[in-house]
Amino acid sequence: MKSTPSRRALVRARAIVPLALLLFARVALGADAKPATPAEAEAFLEEAETRLLKLSIDSDRASWVQANFITDDTEILSAQASERRINAAVELAKRATRFDGLKLPEAQARKLKLLKLSLTVAAPSNPAESAELTRILAGMEGTYGKGKYCRADGKCLDLEEITRIMATSRDPKELLDVWNGWHAIAPPMRAPYMRYVELANKGARELGFPDTGAMWRSKYDMPPDEFARELD
Repeated sequence: MKSTPSRRALVRARAIVPLALLLFARVALGADAKPATPAEAEAFLEEAETRLLKLSIDSDRASWVQANFITDDTEILSAQASERRINAAVELAKRATRFDGLKLPEAQARKLKLLKLSLTVAAPSNPAESAELTRILAGMEGTYGKGKYCRADGKCLDLEEITRIMATSRDPKELLDVWNGWHAIAPPMRAPYMRYVELANKGARELGFPDTGAMWRSKYDMPPDEFARELD
């Protein structure tokens, strides 16, 4: 059952949420805020689109460099760019709730909805946890990208070579061998992945979702539980 945040919850939030995000939360909750207007919604969407486009380009460039030159430094650069993009998306998603219930042109209403549902992962508002989450994501991507499977004969296969074998080989034994060998690189990612789930779920709850899975299932024009039932 969902309820509006209590005064006690807001007091606790002041201890951990940066001032800027707290102000955005107050706007989302309607505290000390004037009624929103369609003109304000249009201006907000223009700001959001311009800001997210720049951050997305920066993040994609950093990710491309990391994917092609996998080092600790490129992982850090990619994580930092991703953190800026994710934090901006979370902030804008929270601000977008101010326009809930406002009569808007269909295109604007859809943009606001997509803005709130566009997140793949929602970083927590705590800056340290947000930075930790993006570092974990970059680290897991790096581990996956630079992982190798070394056969008994001493030949080591990287992701590109394994992908080629999986696409072209018709030898069941060879396919099973490289499949199992590649998945052997995964165990070191277990602990960071569990922490990633914990932090991502916390960020999703701050946006009003029970967890990240519910946030993902909310993208299909129906309540998340109803979507799961229909899929089953």
